[in-house]
Amino acid sequence: MINIQVDDESLKSIRLSFSPLWETIGSLVILTRYRGIAPSPYTAWARNVRDRMPATLAQQLSESVRGLGVNQFAAHSVPIPNPARNTIEAELWHFQEQQGEARLAPQSAKQLQQYWDLAVAPYWTAIRSSLEEEILFRGRTLAVEGSESMLTELGGRVTWAPPRLTAPYHRDLDVALDGSRLVLVPTVFAAARRIFVQDGQSVAMSYQARGTGHFQVLTAHAREPSVREDRLALLLGKGRAQVIRELRVPTTTTAVAQSLGMAKSTVSQHLAVLAATGVVWKQRLGGQVFYQLDASGVALLRELGL
Repeated sequence: MINIQVDDESLKSIRLSFSPLWETIGSLVILTRYRGIAPSPYTAWARNVRDRMPATLAQQLSESVRGLGVNQFAAHSVPIPNPARNTIEAELWHFQEQQGEARLAPQSAKQLQQYWDLAVAPYWTAIRSSLEEEILFRGRTLAVEGSESMLTELGGRVTWAPPRLTAPYHRDLDVALDGSRLVLVPTVFAAARRIFVQDGQSVAMSYQARGTGHFQVLTAHAREPSVREDRLALLLGKGRAQVIRELRVPTTTTAVAQSLGMAKSTVSQHLAVLAATGVVWKQRLGGQVFYQLDASGVALLRELGL
């Protein structure tokens, strides 16, 4: 059991953040812990991942986890989430910088990237949208009703009895924040093992996101990118590549978000960057803003053969 004593200063500085790397580690722990049939709601996802995973990669990952133990592997592999590093590439780069010459760094980072591409990336658009909605939901409670109300409603066997926040863990752990920042990390891969990390003046703990109950829906349809789509994604990033392909005709932020299953805030960020670089143009008609590929955007797709 984790027992976190939260002082008044820390209570005022609680924040929420999702992490592609935390999701990756959580999913890997599920595959490692359940060698046979994974429990619901992960059964179909785990079966599909095992069917697609090369035997060599499966063996390497299993040895990495077994070598340190599941809990130590997670603790060594996940930095405190930061909204400025919200892609798997950025988080793995930061992980390698933190580890330096440690034996985990280069080899594990490469393996985790390969594993991400296979096990999480095909479903990431839907998972990320669910996590963003989770943070908006909790953030609204945090802003309107305060930190204590938000902590009370976390669920998933996480309980708040001022001044203590308690949660199941593989060992007993007592932590006094004493002004440190508490980062709560929602994850849909929370069933196998809670992740808890202390780093300087920050403490981060995973909890089960509400979207876990819809996990089978989130992972029902894996979109396999083609070689041509990969070229565009490598150039612009997967999210912006998806958005730009929706802009062959004038469309709104809401329409793009609904089509791709992304949060509107995420689509807005991508569109702002694309508009600022001249790849797309925007025009307000009445109460709506429409976006479409500009000449340079059309030329980019033509150059890539799209």
